[in-house]
Amino acid sequence: MLPDSNRSRTSVKNEVQLSTVSVDCVIFGLEADALKVLLVQHDSGVMEGQWALPGDYIRNDIDLEKMPGMVLSQLTGLDNVFVELFDVMGKVDRVSHQRVITAAYFALINTEKYELKTGLGARDVKWVDIHNIPALIYDHNEIIKRGHEALKLKLRREPIGVELLPKLFTLTQFQRMYETILDITLDTRNFRKKIIKEGILQDSGQKEVNVPYRAPNLYSFDAEKYDELRSQGYFLNIY
Repeated sequence: MLPDSNRSRTSVKNEVQLSTVSVDCVIFGLEADALKVLLVQHDSGVMEGQWALPGDYIRNDIDLEKMPGMVLSQLTGLDNVFVELFDVMGKVDRVSHQRVITAAYFALINTEKYELKTGLGARDVKWVDIHNIPALIYDHNEIIKRGHEALKLKLRREPIGVELLPKLFTLTQFQRMYETILDITLDTRNFRKKIIKEGILQDSGQKEVNVPYRAPNLYSFDAEKYDELRSQGYFLNIY
């Protein structure tokens, strides 16, 4: 064991941030058939009061792939969410006062599962419709644009959008998720026929309740079936 003085210096050293490398997270959620992005308001520093994507500088003692989870937990209170690296932003002048390269991740969450809270460094957090994003700091508007394109490309091949839905959902909700993210209109009959044939959804035997029309069946995503198909080279084609 190191002496206390050495241990203290080591701890401080490990917690040092690399002020030239950061992570920024585009967190997507669905609310009332609208694709939304989570924004945070800076509580202090040179950008105090301004809105931005959740992000932070890389720490010496945390692996890059673990940084998004830490950022989301500290700034928003979100844990155990789906995240994926989609781009690296490295223009010389992307940050006015210093050179910063950022690793950009997108995350998908079901907004009904989480109660947002402001955490370290955030004065406020809010969901904003992706079509009504205000002017953000640095190049964060461009990061959102690229994140949306990456999400659409990923969704055309893999049903990752189930992360945005309740555990049990209707076929209409499943279809609307695709239409909302992709900004398209799908033929309902063909879409449902294809999805049922793929076998990646399971009929739960339950029906939606408290609706003013004939209650539709509720489905769940069969992750094991999907993983089995994917191991055989399968990819989902919704058209």
